[in-house]
Amino acid sequence: MHRGIWRTHSLKSPSSPKNYHGRTSLWRRPERIRADGRAAPGILLMSTPPALNSLLNEHFPPGTVAVPLKGDASTRRFFRLTAPGDPSSVLMLYPHVFDWEGFPLKGNHEHLEHVGVPVPKIERVFPEYGAILLEDLGDTTLQLALLCDPSIDRPALYREAIDIIILLQESGTRELPPHAAARRVALDEAKLLWELDHFYKHFVLGYQGVRPAPSEEAGFKSFFQWLAASLDSAKRVLCHRDFQSRNLMITPGGLRVIDYQDARLGPASYDLASLLRDSSLDLDQDLREEGIRYFLARRRDLSPEEFKAEFARMALQRNIKDLGTFGYQVAHLGNAEYRGYIPRTVRMARSAMLTDQRYHTIFSLFEKYVFSPEGG
Repeated sequence: MHRGIWRTHSLKSPSSPKNYHGRTSLWRRPERIRADGRAAPGILLMSTPPALNSLLNEHFPPGTVAVPLKGDASTRRFFRLTAPGDPSSVLMLYPHVFDWEGFPLKGNHEHLEHVGVPVPKIERVFPEYGAILLEDLGDTTLQLALLCDPSIDRPALYREAIDIIILLQESGTRELPPHAAARRVALDEAKLLWELDHFYKHFVLGYQGVRPAPSEEAGFKSFFQWLAASLDSAKRVLCHRDFQSRNLMITPGGLRVIDYQDARLGPASYDLASLLRDSSLDLDQDLREEGIRYFLARRRDLSPEEFKAEFARMALQRNIKDLGTFGYQVAHLGNAEYRGYIPRTVRMARSAMLTDQRYHTIFSLFEKYVFSPEGG
């Protein structure tokens, strides 16, 4: 899962106070770094990137405090910066410097802001440090709000999220500049197939630790080819690429969108499948169906039956792709927290395959090597 411009939240338990517009506590005790590069009084300074200390010393006033935020699946690191007398901001720190003028995030941000997608403000850019300073949207993701408050109005929040998808697909696509970075990449057959191959390598072979027979591997590959080709839409729209509950922030002004640096053209079902078949949340089937109906009511140019069939295939591809990401994070990088998302994602993929006879043949391979805890 490609997580966001930044990860400002840290999940708290459902028993935590329901303060959706304030700040929530980090699970782990945060380190605090002053602008002079030393730890704030009374708190141990853990390992920090040298670039951060240099950046704070050169560009921020004395007394500025940097609090590390919970990271994501990328190589970036995130810090909440608070300077004396100023509101906090979020610093996103890349492991490398970049050319801001040619950076895809710059073009994506300017375009989304132009068409009215509620993205955070970019306050300052430090290309020589590989750093970007962004508006602080707080800590409450849609995922966190739903986990903490069972009484929250889920349908209203999901309608608001789907309105953003429609905005991306309509104005976002129509007004996308001819030379935009999002036009140079696509969620096409090649990309979708790469994601499925990544799943085979890092979940089946890596996380499950199994080696299917050559004929079985050929069966997986043949299924991947069919699924990717079936989703290679001739008419593409602008997609966020990871439009799920951890990349939607709840703020007093409504939902805000993060993690859009990989926006690109793709199938109309892609972002909706990411939202409604989210691997990090248990959603009622009624809410999923209501979301599809609401989307189709806004996209009357689409054939409902054709779209629903595409949505089912796209959601399955997304869940399989997510398993590849989780397997890579756990087995290759040692990030054990992603293990918790695997059972839910397996259940969703298994259920999807059981509802369509076209998956009858491949189901036995998935049951043996993917859905089985022992991996066969």
